Amino acid sequence: MDNPETLKTAAARLPLTQKQMATLLAMLVALMPFAIDTYLPAMPEMAEDLGSNIHRIEQSLSMFMFGVAFGQLLGGPLSDIKGRKPVALAGLLVHAVSLVGLTLVTTADQLLMLRALQALGAGLTVVVVGATVRDYYDGRQAAQMFALIGIILMIVPLMAPMVGALLLSVGGWRAIFGFLLAYTLLLLVLVGRFLPKPQKADKIGADIVGVVAGRFKRVLQTRAALGYMFFQAFSFASMFAFLTESSFVYMNLYGVSSHAYAWIFALNILTMASFNRITAWRLKSGTHPQSILRWGIIVQFAANLLMVLLVSALTLPPLWALVMCVMLSVGTQGLISANTQACFMGYFKQESGSANAVSGVCQSLIGAGMGMLTTWMHNGLALVMPGMMLAATVCGIALLWGLSHQAWLENDRNKEAF
Repeated sequence: MDNPETLKTAAARLPLTQKQMATLLAMLVALMPFAIDTYLPAMPEMAEDLGSNIHRIEQSLSMFMFGVAFGQLLGGPLSDIKGRKPVALAGLLVHAVSLVGLTLVTTADQLLMLRALQALGAGLTVVVVGATVRDYYDGRQAAQMFALIGIILMIVPLMAPMVGALLLSVGGWRAIFGFLLAYTLLLLVLVGRFLPKPQKADKIGADIVGVVAGRFKRVLQTRAALGYMFFQAFSFASMFAFLTESSFVYMNLYGVSSHAYAWIFALNILTMASFNRITAWRLKSGTHPQSILRWGIIVQFAANLLMVLLVSALTLPPLWALVMCVMLSVGTQGLISANTQACFMGYFKQESGSANAVSGVCQSLIGAGMGMLTTWMHNGLALVMPGMMLAATVCGIALLWGLSHQAWLENDRNKEAF
């Protein structure tokens, strides 16, 4: 761990207060939920307009996550070498250019290609967020910062499907990408003005590949941290399986409208925000992040298992029962994300950008893979969604225990030292 006084001095030099910095970083992270959630209610109309099967349009979600993974893989080490701000600005520029193209697409193939480019820009941008927090905050304070970002960020996935449904009714699905373009341009201005400038750039000569590889190697050799990283990735994959199939299950199987879908989706975010608030409160009172994480794991596993049992027994259980299970499962991101991130990033300082990139790439690839597998397994039944959600959670638990059980036990014994 770094000297808390050193980090406190560095934080004091920031041009923004802690809450203002959290707001800016949350706005950067918000690129992801805006890019993913805003067009969920528009998928059926997009498929019809582009002459494609809806599951081809659903694959654009996984394509987006694959692109994000590559962007994070590239942007993490570059942000360690050249600074967070230049990488974020480059990512936002790529993101903006791709969105211009997305407003003009005429085929599903064009949509997939430009979504991948959009994702590259998003990956370059969001990868700097965790590293920026790690640059200026440590331990429980870092977990509090991640939780604060999470609280601010909750409004985006809450409103994104509603904004998408509104734009869909007013200007069609292309208006959604126009809105995202305007948001990206706003971020370009804010990042250029307020994100801290690089303190210094490392002089690495021509051996940039060797430096990058070395940073990734050091991260991947830290076994104690990897279990936390993999659980976070598979927990996200559980939610991503829901995102992939939710429009089909709710709108096709249950027959809800796009506006009703947005309101049902919002219930998940309200639950997530409530759990996130519990995380912030418990961290402030001195609870170890791992203790909160334990409850997140229990609740997510129980909710997904109950959902599988209900759908297996009833095929189409009452909508309220399915919605309640999904709310608890997806909502546990408020108990999991900030705490796994704090436990994982606590092992790294010099490689914080690379560590954040490895974590982000792992989350994106596993989430994208789970989403793609969900579309391949689609058989017109509701069981695919909860089945994939449960499978992802079980995989995460197994990897957490297999890789980090010693670190978990040590953290349980040394809670006050974190």
